[in-house]
Amino acid sequence: MRAPWAIVCDFDGTALTEDVGDAVSQHFAGFAVWRRAEDEYRAGAFDFGELLRRIFEPITASEEEIAAFARERAVLRPGFEEFVEACASAGRPFVVCSAGLDVYIEPVLERLPAHLRRHIQLRSNRARCSPAGMSLEFHRPGRADGCGRCGFCKGSVVRELRDQGHRVLVCGDGTADRCAADAADFVFATRRLVDYCRERGLPHQAFDDFRQVVARFPEPPA
Repeated sequence: MRAPWAIVCDFDGTALTEDVGDAVSQHFAGFAVWRRAEDEYRAGAFDFGELLRRIFEPITASEEEIAAFARERAVLRPGFEEFVEACASAGRPFVVCSAGLDVYIEPVLERLPAHLRRHIQLRSNRARCSPAGMSLEFHRPGRADGCGRCGFCKGSVVRELRDQGHRVLVCGDGTADRCAADAADFVFATRRLVDYCRERGLPHQAFDDFRQVVARFPEPPA
């Protein structure tokens, strides 16, 4: 009998059509703060974990203000709810795994029907809001085999699920999903992650709509 599948799905730019974390930073910290940090990161000045600190720590808004903004701004990628429903019906673990922050992810996931929200396990970084600025607490998986660059390495979550006997399907879009893609059995990729998977020879399929994922799952090509 083949091992059961588990899903590790990125949030910003994957479960959603855009990166709401970036929108939160631009709206509450200011576009100039976000742009400067992004440019310095892409020039190699610091790692991804430091990028997150620089774009989020200047935010002085309350949790309620951030949640309201995220609920209004976030658009689920077409087919996402259908995909979660299919996984819930089949009893396949579904982990939303994000290098973003719980303070804006949770309010968006709460828009899902209650039984689907209960099926989703969220692994993300944590935020604490105050008038003096936001503080971040990076998620620490139950194993210490991360890359050391991401702040929260999603590859550790994939390996944890594989150690539990699962084959792991990763859905992602960008830099923070690379470690997860490297460790996965199969990847559904969009945006920059497509090129990464192609360059690395990783088993993958490009997608724009989660209905494409549903159509190929639970048996994506080997």
